[in-house]
Amino acid sequence: MKCFGLDIGYGDTKAFDGVNIISFPTAVSMVVDQDGFDPKTCIIIDNEKFYAGSDVKGESLWFDPRTADFVGSTRWAAVFAKALKDSCFNTFRNSIVLGMPAAQYSRTKASNIIHQLKQKYISFGNEDRIDLINSNISIVPQGLGIYIKYVTDTKIDYKRLRIAVADIGYHTIDLVTMYQGKYLNDHAKSYPLGISKLLDAIAKEFCCKYGFFINRKRALDFATNRRVEWLGELYEVDNIDDIIKKYANEVADIINNYMESQDLDIGIAGGGGTYTLVNFLKLKKKLALVKSPESANAVGYWHYGMLSQEG
Repeated sequence: MKCFGLDIGYGDTKAFDGVNIISFPTAVSMVVDQDGFDPKTCIIIDNEKFYAGSDVKGESLWFDPRTADFVGSTRWAAVFAKALKDSCFNTFRNSIVLGMPAAQYSRTKASNIIHQLKQKYISFGNEDRIDLINSNISIVPQGLGIYIKYVTDTKIDYKRLRIAVADIGYHTIDLVTMYQGKYLNDHAKSYPLGISKLLDAIAKEFCCKYGFFINRKRALDFATNRRVEWLGELYEVDNIDDIIKKYANEVADIINNYMESQDLDIGIAGGGGTYTLVNFLKLKKKLALVKSPESANAVGYWHYGMLSQEG
């Protein structure tokens, strides 16, 4: 059987089918008018029409997925469907593994979401429909994928270790602990301190200097390159390093507190936010960085699905 690992993040959605990784913005808009010059994929979820991912670009309004009820919602299902369609994944009797924020996770909640998802009518405005009734769907805590990818890559003897994972995402930082290969639900923490908080601080500083606003994507360009050429003009934010250091100190505080509250053998870091913080994060205990941290959850979910099939 085949497996599909899907990480619907608050910033970007990543998916892995064992061969290819796809990525697109986690953005959703309701379809009001299907006219226009650019072809777009209309996703129908229970008679509601959506655009998702890059098809949202240019729409006047879109849904910000930071709300607590996003996971399992109709908009969330539209992003789910977009990933399956873009990957051309055959859902019939194959495995799909997704994540949800660690602090929201419980087996009961995951089971309810899976049941609701299988009942949804999902199509793309024609005869092309996704049937999930015969799919083997699993939902696991975010951060678990990073853990699985790390132990798979390194081949460490994880069955005797206590390992913590810091998943530095776009809107949240999820902290989870695994002991002897088992997830400890009581130790799961989520904080609204993802990389978007840093980008908002950079955008605010830019506005103070130049008098107009920039979006988070433009702010990320400043965080990465310190200066950006835009429409023939060169823009700089003088104290970028100070802004990043301030944010990194906040992140370090919560990770240090989490790590010190337990007797850990290894700490692992993953998530797209790690790239920006790698030279600024000062921790009391060193974190190992998983390979390809931005897609580690999706790849780890795929491994999880494949291992589950093996029993």
